Amino acid sequence: MLSAFFALVQISHAAFTIEAPSGTFESETEVTLSRHDVEQRSSKQILATHTNADGSLRIPLQEEPGIYILKSSAFPDLQIAAAENETVTLARVNRTLATSGSLGTDLLKRYESTRKESLERLVYPVRADIKKAKLRFASDEEIVRLTQAEVDAYQTHLRELNDFVIENAGSTMALYGTSLRWNPDYRGDELAALVETFAQTHGDIAATRSLQSRIQTSLQVALGQTAPEISSKNLSDQPTMLSDFRGRYVLVDFWASWCPPCRLENAHYRTVVSKTSSTNFTIFAVNLDTSEKLWSRAVSRDKANWTHVSDLQGWTSPLAATYGVTALPASFLLDPEGRIIAKNLRGPALDSKLSELGLLKN
Repeated sequence: MLSAFFALVQISHAAFTIEAPSGTFESETEVTLSRHDVEQRSSKQILATHTNADGSLRIPLQEEPGIYILKSSAFPDLQIAAAENETVTLARVNRTLATSGSLGTDLLKRYESTRKESLERLVYPVRADIKKAKLRFASDEEIVRLTQAEVDAYQTHLRELNDFVIENAGSTMALYGTSLRWNPDYRGDELAALVETFAQTHGDIAATRSLQSRIQTSLQVALGQTAPEISSKNLSDQPTMLSDFRGRYVLVDFWASWCPPCRLENAHYRTVVSKTSSTNFTIFAVNLDTSEKLWSRAVSRDKANWTHVSDLQGWTSPLAATYGVTALPASFLLDPEGRIIAKNLRGPALDSKLSELGLLKN
């Protein structure tokens, strides 16, 4: 069972430095540095400077440890997972920049290589099969089977990423850099333990607070917990609340118009709705689009005649953050008291659970 207790530790943060020897860059190349917010998937530039005449660089920073993006016209963007007192040294390797002096940066680079290899091995082949199947006008049943295989492959991919993090990241800043793709339902207690050690090591900084929030959110949406309230507007611009549907089983479904597995699942939901009673079961769909037009058109085309809400904030939506949703599709099945009794049930697995609960009519 996932559990966590965190105490915020006050630590005096020493600066860190980014440097490069002569010849690394061309003379007086413009370089920018941005702080990256993993949770918000956004970066904010904190400085712009130029390299020295000999192509060297030295940037002493009075900034919190965290994830930084270094940009220049000469090389691809470089992600740096900087910790206290580190001197991150850059070196030209062919057409890229290599780093030394930062264990977190090295681990984050390894993580990205692992992530890409895992996607290429597990997920991309299934996506290619789906594309081929559509080109030859395969049956709906085959498309459904392949799409479910894609979703299953992606979940296996996420578990592999968890394994890498738990076995390698330790209390380095790479832990924060990898947190967006954590699956807290797999080895969650070990992730929580890593976050506790991270907090003791780095203290009360933005990265620590983000990681602690991630774990606390996982606890709030664990099986058996009462689902957090969702309040937003529907397509008629009317305020709608999840708690309005207490007394019924509710499938809280996070989706978006640009998510093919979500759209395919909408077709299955139509069948589910036709075989259940609205007095006992309903779907509460939370859309993560940023365009009302795309959201509305998808609902219409999919004939998704159930409750829909959205704040049109995409991945920055507090609705998704409250449930720890960082990948789609994602769903939570609630009992009539609003407790979470299952997660991410799709296709036959959802049918089986609804039949077990006596909700699915023959």
